[in-house]
Amino acid sequence: MAVYSMTGYGYGQAGDQVVVSVEMRSVNQRYSDFSIRLPREYSFLEETIRRVVAGRVRRGRVEISVTIEDFRKKPRTVKIDWGLLQGFDRAISEVAEQFELEPTNRVDFLLSLPGVLEPVAVDEEDAELLQVLAEAAAQQAADALVAMRKAEGERLAETLLEYLTVLETGLEEVKAAAKSLPQEALVRLQTRLAELVGDMPIDPNRLAAEAAIIADRANIDEEIVRLASHLAEFRSTLEKDESMGRKLDFLIQEMHREVNTIGSKSSSVAISRWVVEAKTVIEKLREQVQNVE
Repeated sequence: MAVYSMTGYGYGQAGDQVVVSVEMRSVNQRYSDFSIRLPREYSFLEETIRRVVAGRVRRGRVEISVTIEDFRKKPRTVKIDWGLLQGFDRAISEVAEQFELEPTNRVDFLLSLPGVLEPVAVDEEDAELLQVLAEAAAQQAADALVAMRKAEGERLAETLLEYLTVLETGLEEVKAAAKSLPQEALVRLQTRLAELVGDMPIDPNRLAAEAAIIADRANIDEEIVRLASHLAEFRSTLEKDESMGRKLDFLIQEMHREVNTIGSKSSSVAISRWVVEAKTVIEKLREQVQNVE
């Protein structure tokens, strides 16, 4: 059985002097969606990380956080935005002049202003190293994420099968009860006519025809067959190694439709009681399936 949950967590780390760490968290979502957060100067790593995750996660929202630590003493080039720096300097002078204050635009203060200093993109050698480390860390994190989603999925599958068995058992009881529906329809018709006409003679052929019409309207054999088919397909789908959440959700909608029809067509107290219980179980199934990949 290969049921995967959409909820999970994974962490991976690669490197020695340069360390790339990748953290992944996944939650429910109808389609696949990856949100990757990493420093702007390392944005070129996003496609590598996205490719790794897309190869392992077929459905759900995955939030990915990437951190990079460089413990080497290798100097980095920092770019100065001279235009911005001059703009800040001029603005500070204008404000000081307007309020007759002594300007405080010291060098260290100006350099601390946002956007003035920006690390230059890494060189080609470092870029290649970071690509390798990012892929390794992402793969490690994705493996841990998928393992957790699988473990959670196995627990989900057990719960789904329990609910499915309840529905299958109840449907067998409905099948048995459905066999007596024509006779019950005839008895109800005879009782109703007796109340209306008393001892007046009733044409037996007409009575039989009316009873047949009522029995046909109350016949739920087709609904039982279709519901049994949906339950069997649901069980079969759980055994497949594929993304199944949307298919299971569709099957649940069809189950609910058939149970509703059975409830509207049958006047049996026992079947009506089962319909209420079946709807409750189907709703529980629906809640659980929302977390299936």
